[in-house]
Amino acid sequence: MIRVGLVGYGLGGKVFHAPLIDMAPDLELYAICSRSLEKRQAAKADFPSVQTYGTSDALLDDGNVDLVVLATPHDTHAPMGIRAMDAGKHLVTDKIMCLNEAEARAMIEASKRNQVLLSVYQNRRWDGDFLTLQRLLESGVLGDIYTIESNITTFSGPHSGWRAWKKYGGGRVLDWGAHLVDQALRLYGPTLETVFADLQYRYPKDKADVEALALIHLKFANGVRFFMELGSAWMYAKPRYHVRGSLGSFRKYGIDPQEAAMKAGVFGVPVPEDPARYHLRVRDDRGQTVAQTVSPAFGRYRTYYDNVGAALVRGEELLVKPEECLEAMRVIDAIRLSAEREEVVVLR
Repeated sequence: MIRVGLVGYGLGGKVFHAPLIDMAPDLELYAICSRSLEKRQAAKADFPSVQTYGTSDALLDDGNVDLVVLATPHDTHAPMGIRAMDAGKHLVTDKIMCLNEAEARAMIEASKRNQVLLSVYQNRRWDGDFLTLQRLLESGVLGDIYTIESNITTFSGPHSGWRAWKKYGGGRVLDWGAHLVDQALRLYGPTLETVFADLQYRYPKDKADVEALALIHLKFANGVRFFMELGSAWMYAKPRYHVRGSLGSFRKYGIDPQEAAMKAGVFGVPVPEDPARYHLRVRDDRGQTVAQTVSPAFGRYRTYYDNVGAALVRGEELLVKPEECLEAMRVIDAIRLSAEREEVVVLR
């Protein structure tokens, strides 16, 4: 068994990491670290057998810890992660990997230098709607793909806490944007040619200094345009996905239901999604446009930690590789540079 030390027991650590680590057959949730006494007490109530620590240094000093998981603010991922790897620990960080490409390269170097595993918790590769989208694209039912929209739009104010401030790695581009960029690269690989981004800053300056809205255009070598919108000014939410191709279109509303189920305390079981959220129209053999039924795939976030354990214990291929996350950081850097310069950024 690989003994895991989890750093951070807020929403991410408590809901997205600890239960899935605990269910993974090759992992043991051994220790939980939080500066908050209240959260340490909550961790002990949830998992009575775990060790609890008030500092990450104390956790790293525990020789029983094999793998460190960081469910901490984004700006801590590189310094804390490198320190953990230099202590000989395998490392998983929550997304986003870190703040920029330079930090990502330093983390990968630390992984190689210490011969330890490094991965990033990109759980939304296992969103049911993304798995459904992949299946539709692979089937060819939509023909040649022209554009893919991927949107996360709400009507709200800025995030609370550290996510409202740039210095901690807050903002929607580094939050949901990290997932959407990763999904785009899963579909078409590191073949991105150009990036254009427009960010709007509309929050009161005493509440947040991060973007309120983001519009991002990615152009891949095969001609596909991948559009993203993120933000908090939509009373009428945009489709989660909207795909246009030469033979048809696909549209889906709402986000994967796993997060809501996990927040409600339901873990590790398939969560069905209403097929009415899925719309597919294609051209039939007679040239007529017809609607087709879509059977949604079940999402499965626990695949991530099942795979990390299997990679460490049995040498299975790691599904979320650090080099893939480095490529995503290059794209995130290009998004911010494009917005700053108000111009298209060419990736080489």
